[in-house]
Amino acid sequence: MPRILRSLVVLLFYAGVFIVFTWPLAGNFATAFPAVPGHDSYQFYWNVWHFREAATTGHNPFVTDWLFYPAGSGLIMHAYIPIIGMLAVLIGNEMLAINLGLLASYALSGTGAYYLARRWVKSPVLGLLAGFIFAYSPYKLQRLPEHFNLVLTATVPFYVLAFLRAFEFREGRLLPIVRSRAAVLACCLLGIITLLSDYYVLFGLIYFSLLYASWYWLRIGRLNWRNWRTWAVLAGILLVSHIGIRLLRLAGVPDSGKWWGGDVVAFLLPPATSRWLDFAWAGRLYNSSLFNMPGSIENTLFIGYALPALALSLWLWRRRPRSLRAQDAQGKPLLWVLLMFLLFTVPTLRIYGHERLNLPTSLLHFIPFFNNIRCPTRWIMLVGLLLPIISFSALEAAWQGLKPSSRYLLSGVLFAVVALEFWPKTYYQATAASVPAFYRQLAARPGTTLIPIPLGVTDGNRQAGHLPTEQLFYQAFHRKKLPGGYLSRVKPELFVALRQQPVLRALLQVQTHPDSLGSSPTPGQVRDFLQRYKPAAFVIDSSYRTHPVRPYLRQLLQPFGYTEQVVEQRVIFVPATTR
Repeated sequence: MPRILRSLVVLLFYAGVFIVFTWPLAGNFATAFPAVPGHDSYQFYWNVWHFREAATTGHNPFVTDWLFYPAGSGLIMHAYIPIIGMLAVLIGNEMLAINLGLLASYALSGTGAYYLARRWVKSPVLGLLAGFIFAYSPYKLQRLPEHFNLVLTATVPFYVLAFLRAFEFREGRLLPIVRSRAAVLACCLLGIITLLSDYYVLFGLIYFSLLYASWYWLRIGRLNWRNWRTWAVLAGILLVSHIGIRLLRLAGVPDSGKWWGGDVVAFLLPPATSRWLDFAWAGRLYNSSLFNMPGSIENTLFIGYALPALALSLWLWRRRPRSLRAQDAQGKPLLWVLLMFLLFTVPTLRIYGHERLNLPTSLLHFIPFFNNIRCPTRWIMLVGLLLPIISFSALEAAWQGLKPSSRYLLSGVLFAVVALEFWPKTYYQATAASVPAFYRQLAARPGTTLIPIPLGVTDGNRQAGHLPTEQLFYQAFHRKKLPGGYLSRVKPELFVALRQQPVLRALLQVQTHPDSLGSSPTPGQVRDFLQRYKPAAFVIDSSYRTHPVRPYLRQLLQPFGYTEQVVEQRVIFVPATTR
């Protein structure tokens, strides 16, 4: 089969898996997108909408005052996915852009992993399975309706392929030898695309490159594991790192990210999104105090049972011949890189809720800038790329005495088992029709802002008050600016600004601590607020209809001609002239 035709068949195979796993989304590609109500999905819809809105109106898409009005915020440090925003500009439909971007990413992730695996895996079935595991791992399927940025991994296997073509590493030499300038250029272009997709994935490429090179820098291939001195040095490194990191923590040095570290038990817990493996016992453990954040999506380290069991069995089988990967000079470092990414996921070796050992990889969480990578469990993404390649290459070395028909049968059974382990539940779909009609009508009202109750400022580290993420989705329809917001990174000044503005501070206080109201804003301060923010409406969510914030807001606004209405279970305060 010609290579182009084979590539198209492989690409269509992985695209077909996406359609099956997300059905019936394919029937609503232009009018719906996968979401988890109340979670970050709506923030990523806002990302795409805002990029298109800014780009088509001649504004800088990396700055916004739609949130945190009037000060606004930069979006450089935000998980912004501008690559899908650009697609939305081209096709003019945010939901279609999201779905096409997700489809392309999953299909290309699988295709790239397939070709990377085929460097050392002869079986096309095992190659397809390797691509399937990387593209559709439980880590990615759980995040599909929630963290669109983290599933944009299409560049990863293609980068690794280009990296291996681009450079030749030698022991005792710091810098590699450039084998192909075209491949170096491909690495740079793929890095830029990744930068426009997600910074976690970008750091994955950076860490892969450094770990691969460190195999040669540290002469890992020359270590004699049968010599007691090697084990003594390793034990010494672990002891020093454990004590040193403990001292750093006792000294109060910030260790951003270790709190989010994984637990070894999490490798055995299928996520709640699994169709066939959502066991009751797993759910109880997943939501228990075993984890620092019970029930958090960041606890997921599951990559199935079949693949780890296969890898462990092959590792224990000492008499099998060396695999093609182990015989290839460029393939040898992959096992080292895989081991390091596994250690990244548990920077403090945590077993059933108990921290046993501070691993040297914990040091990354004490280094400024690098400690922005706060969720080490996300490195299971790279484990999903490397573990199948290493395992399947070893499997082919072990089954050399089998007939071809037996090999195909074994491969097919393994594929079926993994597919059942990974198969997700049906995803919820958010649509424009799910936006309450009032928010659409609000677009026609005069005014610059909408003041929602509850309100707040949130980022990945702090929270003041609470802003439901649905408000970010609704903004694309009512087109009014919000005084609060939710971004991956928010400047501390914006948290301060919320509490310094008298009206917003008072509303936040009533919202969060109605029993200790403190001083109310003066009539002059309320008048100044209304003149500066020009609110089209104050909207109290249905869950706050009987909250003390309602009579408080009524008392605050009635002297200024605002009237109270109940619309679609929400309490609305609007200027009398806009009724």
